[in-house]
Amino acid sequence: MAVANRSGRLRRLAGTLTGQFGLPWGPTAIEARYDEGRREWSFVWPDGPTVAQVRRAATSTEPEAAEGLLYERTLSKETYALGVLRLTVAAAPADKDFQSPGIHPFDVEKFFEKTKSPKAHGRESAIVANIVAQSKSSGGPGWGGESQVICDYVAKKGIAAFLTDVELTPIEALTAHYARGEAERAWRRRMVPLTPLEAFSTAQADEQPPAAAVEAALTLLPELHAALDTAADRLRARAAHHAVKQAGISRPPV
Repeated sequence: MAVANRSGRLRRLAGTLTGQFGLPWGPTAIEARYDEGRREWSFVWPDGPTVAQVRRAATSTEPEAAEGLLYERTLSKETYALGVLRLTVAAAPADKDFQSPGIHPFDVEKFFEKTKSPKAHGRESAIVANIVAQSKSSGGPGWGGESQVICDYVAKKGIAAFLTDVELTPIEALTAHYARGEAERAWRRRMVPLTPLEAFSTAQADEQPPAAAVEAALTLLPELHAALDTAADRLRARAAHHAVKQAGISRPPV
């Protein structure tokens, strides 16, 4: 059944929802589009609210005009880079060589499916900016477009390649300087740091450590002392439990 003035009603609805969700007017606004071939209306917008949020608001405000409406949230280059960053860092190693996991644009879209306006936090912003800039300069958009280029480039280079001008923690700085073998690959691919004990031990074993490495290693001492104290308490508790158990076994029956 035809809906009276559906075109005008959907365009007004798109404007209403753009304001309701606090989206700036222009390229980031919700846009009502009509596909002549499929004879279908859709709402399209970048980043911002989730599909579920816009669908719920549209059907609540204009149930008749919104019936059969399609919804598509696109993601910006920055959001794809953020998704690849978080998924790569959080993923388990794909193989013994700590290769980056195969992440595709669909994985990022699924990852952010229920996230409203995905945003980088803290130093993520600098890493994301580096990913976007470096992947853009790596070549053309390729067969899969910019989002696929970003995914492929991060998988190829590893996260550590995008830490230029990003402040590292002391343990990360020691890892970047000293990690070798599998530890180096884990750091380069997924930014996995050494343990505090490993990091301190490598700096201690260096006969001529840089001043920055010495300073970074010394900052780990409180954490190492606390970890050793905790380990000692657990060892004592185990020993005491074992002694009580042995005493019970060796006591003759009454």
